[in-house]
Amino acid sequence: MLARIGEPFDDDGWLFEIKWDGVRAVAYVEAGTLRLHGRRRRDLADRYPELDALRALPDGTILDGELVVLREDGRPDFRAMLGRENASAARAAAAARATPVHYVVFDLLWLGFEPLLDRPLAARRQALEALVAAAAQPRLRLSEGVVGRGRDLFAAAGERGLEGIVGKRLAAPYRPGERSDAWQKIKPQQVVHCLVLGYEPDGARDFKSLIVATDFDGALQCVGKVGSGIDAATRTTLRAWLLAHPAERPLVPVPQRGVWVQPGLFCRVGFLERTDSGALRAPVFLGIVPAGAP
Repeated sequence: MLARIGEPFDDDGWLFEIKWDGVRAVAYVEAGTLRLHGRRRRDLADRYPELDALRALPDGTILDGELVVLREDGRPDFRAMLGRENASAARAAAAARATPVHYVVFDLLWLGFEPLLDRPLAARRQALEALVAAAAQPRLRLSEGVVGRGRDLFAAAGERGLEGIVGKRLAAPYRPGERSDAWQKIKPQQVVHCLVLGYEPDGARDFKSLIVATDFDGALQCVGKVGSGIDAATRTTLRAWLLAHPAERPLVPVPQRGVWVQPGLFCRVGFLERTDSGALRAPVFLGIVPAGAP
């Protein structure tokens, strides 16, 4: 089940949880075996031997949750999680010792070969809490939540530097593969003004994304590309400007191929954080900055 993007709100009919910054995975326990399927539906279980104890869960159990590397202060470490995700199965044992993961669960889909999908979230959560408590496994954690107070939890998440929160309607069933308003992900966002260096072309006279730069640490530098958030009318305006202002090379070095334009076009970009390489993570185009705007 997938979430739509939302804004902070309060509602006693909703459960609010921390948005765990990890790798989404559905766990299947059957006949003493464990499978962990990610978004690409590959079995990831052999990459995470520290979770082998999950095989002892009741037969016919299916869980939904997040594979997370936790820092000493309890916050998720997404960069460390990516390192585990990209490690080969051959290095799994060493990686598990150096950077162990937790499986933070937030939903229970089947129990004892009985489907719970059509039950309301409140009932599924009650069964999940009992399952996690009975298992008493240190690598299996329940995603704790609060009912009603979404704004308070969002503010607390922001103070701790977390990715955001997820709101879930307590009366809603679980619909695999469906992106529904019954689940809403609510994230804080940083905003920066960027100079358009060029674009990733889409054919001869269109673009897939803008290649942008901004001033971090006192120097203008490329911070990646942005394509999400550009509506049809804005795309038409951008396309006309880009095609009318070609340049032979970008104003600053760019570690990717593109079609370059003269300096002069600025835009606002929202993002979650910067990656180790300096790029914007989860960038979203917010609009063109008018000439002369501060």
